Amino acid sequence: MPSAQTLVHKFNDLKTLPHVAIRVTQLVNSDAATMKDFEEIIKLDPILVIRLLKLVNSPYFGLVNRVESISKAVVYAGMKNLRNMVAVEALRNLFTEDDNQEFSRRQLWKHCATVAILARMIAERLFGLAGEDEFLAGIIHDIGLIIEDQLAAQELREVARLYRSGTEVITRYEDEIIETNHCKVGGLLVFNWNMPPEVVEAIKKHHDQDKVYPVPSITSILHIAEYIASRVNCGAVQGRQDPLPPYLTSHMKSRMTDYKVLIKDFPAEMAKAEELYREEA
Repeated sequence: MPSAQTLVHKFNDLKTLPHVAIRVTQLVNSDAATMKDFEEIIKLDPILVIRLLKLVNSPYFGLVNRVESISKAVVYAGMKNLRNMVAVEALRNLFTEDDNQEFSRRQLWKHCATVAILARMIAERLFGLAGEDEFLAGIIHDIGLIIEDQLAAQELREVARLYRSGTEVITRYEDEIIETNHCKVGGLLVFNWNMPPEVVEAIKKHHDQDKVYPVPSITSILHIAEYIASRVNCGAVQGRQDPLPPYLTSHMKSRMTDYKVLIKDFPAEMAKAEELYREEA
C-alpha cells in the first residue's frame, strides 16, 4: 500500500483544492501580508466573495450595520477568520461528495464542523484563548480520511467496518489495512500547506492515547472536542466512541461544571455559526 507521502503527492496531483485556499493560507503566515493582499486574492473567486459577505453579515459576527464591500468584509473577518472560512469553503465539497454507507463523508463533515465549534468554545471559554487556530485544527483534522477515501476507498471501508465493531482507535486499523493512517497523511498535507506548527502537531497527534500534552494546547483541546463530539452523536464513524487519555479524563472531571455548561450551550453556538459550516450556501 502507498505511504503517507505517496497519498499526499497523488492528492496534490488531483488539484482538488483551489489555488485561492492555498494562497490565503500562505498570506496568513506571512509577516508582510496586508489586508489589501487578501482582498485581491478573494476577488478571484466569486463564490468565495458571496460566502464572505454572507458570513460577516451573519449572527456569527453580530454586526449592527450591513457590510457590502469585500474590503470591509476582509477587515471585519480578520486574517485568521478569513483563513478558516477559506479552509471551510475549500473542503466543503470534498466532504459531501460520493457518500457511502460504510464510510459517510457527510457524517465526517458534520463531525469536523462539530469538533471545530467545540474546540473554539473550549479554547475561548475555559482557557481564555482566541480560538481561531483551534477552530482551524478542528475543521481540517480529518482531511487525511478524505485523502484515503479518494485514493484507497475500498481499504478505508474495511477500516470503518473493523473500527465500528472493534475496540481499538481507528488509526490502529488504518495502519493494519492501509499501512498508514489519516493522522500521518493529514499532518503531512497541512505541513506542506505551511499551517501553524501547533495545528500540524494537533492533526498528527489527535488520536494519540499514549502521550501527555499540555492543557491547554491545540492537541489536548482537539482530543477533548473529539470526545464531546462523539458523545453528542457526531463521531467521524457513527456507533463508536474512543476513550479520552487518562490525563484529559482527570482534567474534565476537575472542570465538569464548566464542561456541562459548554455542552448545554453548544447547540446555540452551532446555530450561530451555521453560515460557516453548513453544506450548502
